[in-house]
Amino acid sequence: MISRRLAIAAVLITLAWIALSASLFFYVTALREPTDEILFIRISGELTDTTKNFVENTLNIAEYRGSRLIIISLDTPGGYVDSTERMMTMFDKSEIPVAIFVEPRAISGGTYMLMASHIAVMKSGSQIGSCQPVTSTGEPITETKYLNYLTGLMKSHAWLHSRNETAAELFVTENLNLHAEEALDVGVIDFIAESPQDLASKLANYVLVKYSEDEASRFSLVKRAEIGEYDVVQSWDFENIDEASMHEYKSIIEFIALPSYLFEFPVALAMPVVFLFPYVYSAVVVPMLSLTVTPTLEVILALVSLINAVAGVGCIVLLLTKETKPEQKAAN
Repeated sequence: MISRRLAIAAVLITLAWIALSASLFFYVTALREPTDEILFIRISGELTDTTKNFVENTLNIAEYRGSRLIIISLDTPGGYVDSTERMMTMFDKSEIPVAIFVEPRAISGGTYMLMASHIAVMKSGSQIGSCQPVTSTGEPITETKYLNYLTGLMKSHAWLHSRNETAAELFVTENLNLHAEEALDVGVIDFIAESPQDLASKLANYVLVKYSEDEASRFSLVKRAEIGEYDVVQSWDFENIDEASMHEYKSIIEFIALPSYLFEFPVALAMPVVFLFPYVYSAVVVPMLSLTVTPTLEVILALVSLINAVAGVGCIVLLLTKETKPEQKAAN
């Protein structure tokens, strides 16, 4: 029989150990500095809610790791308007610059994403355009109210990123299509690259500036020598970005055969702690997803904390179980 005092002492020691591990994890996280890293992902196929969740995880991981840049390789025929619009909003809110690299096509919803990116790049021979919305059966939507909204959405992001607003409008109203060389000529993209590495190499000569114009703020990718021409609010200098390590993040469902919603939107985790989910996501889920990119000290400590927590709870349950056994025998 384990004495009550020993059991209580063991429980307290276990809880203290769990608290110490968690405190160490959060302390190291607070000391984390930006890394000289590019986070790279590939999106291919239809744009859906799964794509949106993948992009959301990517942006959160990049912010968590302190990445300098996110490159999204895009090959899509388009997809759902709601999912596409949410990804555009994510780009708007991202503190890490997002570069869309079209290889070989970004049709319909893909063009919307391109126009909403901080840096727009295409591979030679790639194609963008054909942005008129269609129904689920493929029939073009001609309702003025709907078309005007999507035209405004495209034009507003073209304006925000200092791109050709006329071409942006024609993508929707006339189903304009452009290959890479044409898109560069009309000012829809920033430059042409042949690979993500080539993109980083060319980007090293540029600075992304957020600048004031009247009472509004806009973005523009400019040569370093031209930055003095802008009323700069914030800037991201890509000097030596070509020397940064490029790490690819893959959606975890690509190599774990479990239902995607358990990871891309962890319902099983969210339901019992619905009000704490935003904190659990940022403190636990994002570090775990970051581990699939490359291990970092804080992620390793997060794993240690998790293991300690599981082992600690197991020990407490075991001690309490043993403590109650004599009473059960006495009752018999």
